[in-house]
Amino acid sequence: MNKWYQLAGNDNDTALSTKVALARNLSGHVFTIRLPVEEKNAIAEETMAVLKKELPDKFFCTAMGDLDKDTAISLAERNLVSPEFVSVAEGRHFIATPDESLSIMVCEEDHLKIQAMLPGLELDKAYELADQLDTILDDALAFSFDKKLGYLTQCPTNIGTAMRASVTLQLPALRINGRVQGLATTVSRLGLHLTGAYGEGDNPVGSLYTLSNQVTLGISEQAALGNLRSISESLIAQEREAREQLMGNLRFQDLLWRSYGTLKSARVMTFNEFMEAVSVVKIGIAAGEIDVPMARVNELIFTLQPATLNAESGATLDRQVRDAKRAERIREAFE
Repeated sequence: MNKWYQLAGNDNDTALSTKVALARNLSGHVFTIRLPVEEKNAIAEETMAVLKKELPDKFFCTAMGDLDKDTAISLAERNLVSPEFVSVAEGRHFIATPDESLSIMVCEEDHLKIQAMLPGLELDKAYELADQLDTILDDALAFSFDKKLGYLTQCPTNIGTAMRASVTLQLPALRINGRVQGLATTVSRLGLHLTGAYGEGDNPVGSLYTLSNQVTLGISEQAALGNLRSISESLIAQEREAREQLMGNLRFQDLLWRSYGTLKSARVMTFNEFMEAVSVVKIGIAAGEIDVPMARVNELIFTLQPATLNAESGATLDRQVRDAKRAERIREAFE
């Protein structure tokens, strides 16, 4: 079965992925910070019992303590779990469908974090998937909810809808033009947050940025999603306009073809080197100058990360061996 990131999504020249996460707590248990390990394990068992009954053979459950280090970190690399979730494995479980489009972190900050992930810009569909799973679990497990405050969460800043929706955008042209910081300031006034997906600051690796909602109280899920969708579409339009201008610049053309040559020829390549080169080359692909499927390029971003390559190989590879393996995969994709 294909993973979700192996499929093409809407606006995938710019929008890498969409994620909708719902934080939920079971009314019969205290918050996670006060839970003993035995009770955390019980929550995972309760959750899986419901899923096996209502959605048989759709989900698998893994105790984080049963995973080797590379496999656990690879989940974080694919944005399926948080780094904090990996750092303390005891009492934590990861529940997911085989394609990883639906998953649940059990006993991270809250008892359950229900997550839907899809390629491209797919906010409505991702929310629908997460909401359907939320309804099934709520009917059986009874989530903590207050009529005035909404869903009750361990962190007060998440009460209300307890929904965090995000779109991962690749914005190399806006970054080259020095416009991202100004855009980040603008969207913050609208209750959104634009930050680097891989590394904070003005120069995140591969020009990857995450745009997410910050307000969960006093706003409906639909309103939050609508606001996020509108700003995402605006950023995509601005990125495409900036790309058109860059394609007419000789210096950028030189950078584009040098980057393409590197991807096609390099024998050893770090993940950061790959990300910087591919963010530039995607501009040429979108412009029709380079004939490589966009979905294939986006897939590489998820599958060529260090721990993911280690996990696939079944061993922690020497860095040079891993970089050579990565370069080989890239050459195959860009043939």
